[in-house]
Amino acid sequence: MSTDSGDASFLIEHPLFVWLLDELEKDATNAAIYASYDDHEARQAHCAEARAIRALRTKLKALAEQGSAKPVRRGAVA
Repeated sequence: MSTDSGDASFLIEHPLFVWLLDELEKDATNAAIYASYDDHEARQAHCAEARAIRALRTKLKALAEQGSAKPVRRGAVA
């Protein structure tokens, strides 16, 4: 396992980090939902923040799985 995938795996499994990302995403989502109906810029910024948090999680999961992925073995072609 490479150090990058090990670090990513540690982060996505650490309860404090998981809680922090959950709270940040929840706050950004709530801010987008409860933004003033005519404040499109704020709503857009809060939605972008929530998408960035989700993208960070996705990238960390992909990086963590990169070190644990096993090559696919294929049988001989007849």
